[in-house]
Amino acid sequence: MMRTSIAFVLLFFAMSLEAQAPTSFREGVLAFEKKEWKNAEKFMRETIAVNPKESSGTVSIAGSWFETYVPHYFLARALAKQGRCAEALKEFDETERQGVTPAIPDFARHLQTRGGCKPQAKPAKPKEIVFETTVPFAEEGATPVTTSAPPPAKPRETVKPRETVKPREIAPPPKEVVPTRDPVRESAMRSRLAVAVTAYLHGRYDETAQILAETKFDDRAAAAEAALFRAAARFALYRIGGEKDTALRAQIDADVRQYRSLAPNARPDARIFPPSFIALTAR
Repeated sequence: MMRTSIAFVLLFFAMSLEAQAPTSFREGVLAFEKKEWKNAEKFMRETIAVNPKESSGTVSIAGSWFETYVPHYFLARALAKQGRCAEALKEFDETERQGVTPAIPDFARHLQTRGGCKPQAKPAKPKEIVFETTVPFAEEGATPVTTSAPPPAKPRETVKPRETVKPREIAPPPKEVVPTRDPVRESAMRSRLAVAVTAYLHGRYDETAQILAETKFDDRAAAAEAALFRAAARFALYRIGGEKDTALRAQIDADVRQYRSLAPNARPDARIFPPSFIALTAR
């Protein structure tokens, strides 16, 4: 049985998210960017009514602009911008509970401040002043030292018993740390790869090469697919430019070598890649 390419799986993942994301989400993001807070609130509430579950997958807003599907987050910030902090805090709690926004630095930054609605800590009750005293030989103009209890009596001097030196204990060797899987990070990487694959299939080769050059893939299979599509996108740009860019050709060769080292027995799908590129990967 022929193994299904991971690129098709990721493309299906991206398309299924698009199907689950109501049109109101795109309208809400656009309204938010225009600072139309009332409209952003309206559209995000409509979105949540259809699909309230946030996802690390991305939704196409316009052209090559993609946004993570987090309607509770956008609703919380739109409410905070209107000064409706009680409602905003509930939405911030919900988006934090669902776990997508805390894993993305830009979202986590606003999540931490609650969009300006984060409750301030109550000031500590001032201690009762019993007396003030001045430190002898302090610099001129020094502030008196304030205390809340009378000065302690001078303790009697006692002779401490001589301490015995204990033998030095040898610490046990540190335990080996076993890396754990991060489901949120893996989902984010799959989403980035799906966006890059979609861009390639639509002929946006610059976008594909840039996304895959900026993203590090921990999974071996995903890293192999990323190297393959990055090489294919650069190969297309190389052919469009008249096959004169030697630096670009060197990058293509490096991508192909990486793909071959990660997936030595794989072969590019002829339904996606042109014969000239497939021949290049077979050398």
